[in-house]
Amino acid sequence: MADVDVIKLLELADHWIAQKTGSVLNDAQKTILSQALAGKKLKTIQVMGYSQNTVQRDLAPKLWKQLSEVTGKRVTIKSLRLILEGLPDADTDKSHTLTPPQPLPLSTTTFPSPIWELPGGQLDLASPCYVERPGDESRAYEEISKPGSLIRIKAPRQMGKTSLMVRLLYHAERQGCRSVALNFELAEREVFADLNQFLQWFCATVTDDLHLPIQLENRWSKFLGSKKNCTNYFEKYLLPTLRTPLVLGLDAVDRIFPHEHVADDFFGLLRAWHEKAKQHEIWKNFRLIIVHGTEVYIPLSNDQSPFNVGLPIELSEFDAHQVEDLAQRHGLDFTWNDVKQLMAMVGGHPHLIRLALYKIARQDITLSKLLEDAPTETGIYADHLRLHRWHLEKHPDLADALTQVLEANRPVQLKGAIAFKLNSMGLVYLVGNQVSIRNDLYRQYFRERLHLEKLQSQDTKEYRGRIIPHSLGDNVLAAIVFTDIKDSTQKQHENQQPTLAAIHRDLKLMTKLCHQFEGEVLKSMGDGLLMYFVSAVKAVDCSQTIQKTLSLAARGLPTQEVLQHRIGIHLADVFFNGTDVQGDGVNIAARLQSQAKPGGICISWIVYEAVKNHLQLQITNSEHRLLRGIDEPMLLYQISIEL
Repeated sequence: MADVDVIKLLELADHWIAQKTGSVLNDAQKTILSQALAGKKLKTIQVMGYSQNTVQRDLAPKLWKQLSEVTGKRVTIKSLRLILEGLPDADTDKSHTLTPPQPLPLSTTTFPSPIWELPGGQLDLASPCYVERPGDESRAYEEISKPGSLIRIKAPRQMGKTSLMVRLLYHAERQGCRSVALNFELAEREVFADLNQFLQWFCATVTDDLHLPIQLENRWSKFLGSKKNCTNYFEKYLLPTLRTPLVLGLDAVDRIFPHEHVADDFFGLLRAWHEKAKQHEIWKNFRLIIVHGTEVYIPLSNDQSPFNVGLPIELSEFDAHQVEDLAQRHGLDFTWNDVKQLMAMVGGHPHLIRLALYKIARQDITLSKLLEDAPTETGIYADHLRLHRWHLEKHPDLADALTQVLEANRPVQLKGAIAFKLNSMGLVYLVGNQVSIRNDLYRQYFRERLHLEKLQSQDTKEYRGRIIPHSLGDNVLAAIVFTDIKDSTQKQHENQQPTLAAIHRDLKLMTKLCHQFEGEVLKSMGDGLLMYFVSAVKAVDCSQTIQKTLSLAARGLPTQEVLQHRIGIHLADVFFNGTDVQGDGVNIAARLQSQAKPGGICISWIVYEAVKNHLQLQITNSEHRLLRGIDEPMLLYQISIEL
């Protein structure tokens, strides 16, 4: 089936479900429908964040049932296209008359209760956990309906930037536009090597998401510059082909900032396109949403920057009334005092508030216990705090500045760049260059940790490039790497001597590589290693090198001498006695190792967040998994190795 037919039938299915149930298709359902309508068999359909087993046995059957109920006919993957093609066309008014945005309907089918929706990441369009910021959102909805519009959404991480962007894209689609959401975190590092390669990737990705043929070979002239080629590609191919406004949502553009050789020209190009909409009819059909979390440090002149035009939206934290409303959606009978207590600890930070309400609603913890444990290593915010701590350890100038803020009883004057960076991380409030700590959670946690780490730096010794605390009980934020061999016991039983020799050979190689990446082998468990790294980046880099080196070495070996290793990596506080390491970080790394594919690597979300902008990762899957001994499902990322 042609791509355009897939899109039409997808829109028709969405329309019928919305009309009959008041709900909308979520992203997973759209992905399943798109692939099914394109002719894929159920066993080959893939949805990011879900296992194929979940897709085949849960998501797809529920979707067929829902479509059967709204169409009155039995829908299966085989009858899907035939039934949708027989439905009356939706009433699609393509006029551009501005209409007030309607609240997105809540889907009791998809989310029966907020307590079943795991906190973290983009909220589904139908999520009852989404909290509107009326002032910001009403202006944004109005602006995105205007020809040639540009909206800039800025806020620290986990404040709801992406969730707002997808709602704006959805609203634009309802007004007859086509939309593409492009997340730069999904771009490999090599994409940023030079401007020409980056712009070709940019054009190809947008084209592919629009389900149009990629025509770079025919439309990229070697005689024209890359910016001119990119402009022509949109102006003479994409926009005329669509014949309807295109809304482009660019998420995590911070990823481009460090690559100044690309950033300067790319952002200048976006500004030029925005200006073209004032003069050329074709460019009035181009609308842009730019999402970023950090300040713009790249040197762009005022007339070339897209960051000083359009509508700026800087997302604020929730106020007390919004927190109270969200608590009620979770079925909690919070008093005004309960709301005030929670906000005294975490402020109105959307993710921290949502995580607290989720845990309390599931009766995992009481509010009083949550507040007591919040700034500790055993509290529900431990991973969130560790990630901030990891970033501060990698940037001592920021850690020193935050220490200065914590030691003062009033707002502190900091250098502009330092103040902006701490504000972008979400650790401080910024008024001019005066800053104060954002909430009591950060105050309590970092006042103790930053002071303790300063003392430990004076009372430690260095061994093989790592810092070892002198006594048991000293805790260190570390990347723990756990390795194991698939079917090791069976291989030893079937062919003991060659297997033992192969284990010794591989562990020797892994130990050598560990030391090269400034790590240390703390323990050998017969057929696996427990390794420790100060740097999460070096831990993942070393693990990728280990798997790649072992795979290359195996090419010339007999089958019985080839072993398949699995590696798990977690970043957490661990406790040393000089020769051993203990703590939840070790236990979780061991669980992650058991989830890794043979020859692959499994990392926790906190490791992914720490390394994603520093290493090229071949992520093959990401999903929440329930691990033995861990109360809540963890978001895991599977890394494969390309030779």
